[in-house]
Amino acid sequence: MVGLAQKLPFPVVALGGAIVGVFALLKLKRLVGGGDFADAQAKYRRCNRCAKKGAKVRCTRCRRAYYCSRSCLKAAWKLEICECD
Repeated sequence: MVGLAQKLPFPVVALGGAIVGVFALLKLKRLVGGGDFADAQAKYRRCNRCAKKGAKVRCTRCRRAYYCSRSCLKAAWKLEICECD
């Protein structure tokens, strides 16, 4: 790798190092800051059947509706209240 870096012009090597640095900072921010937008949004999702907060299970048919558990998901399929119908 050192041989390749010596053959490339300096701006290309510097740009590659900058990109690696940005990705390292983003990963560090995710580790230290905890979670991202999707995790913050998940706190406010409600179950499509019982309306509990923090629904994490997504419908495997339509991928739009969220449920608090697999049992709520299956009950919604039986009652035909899922958005995929």
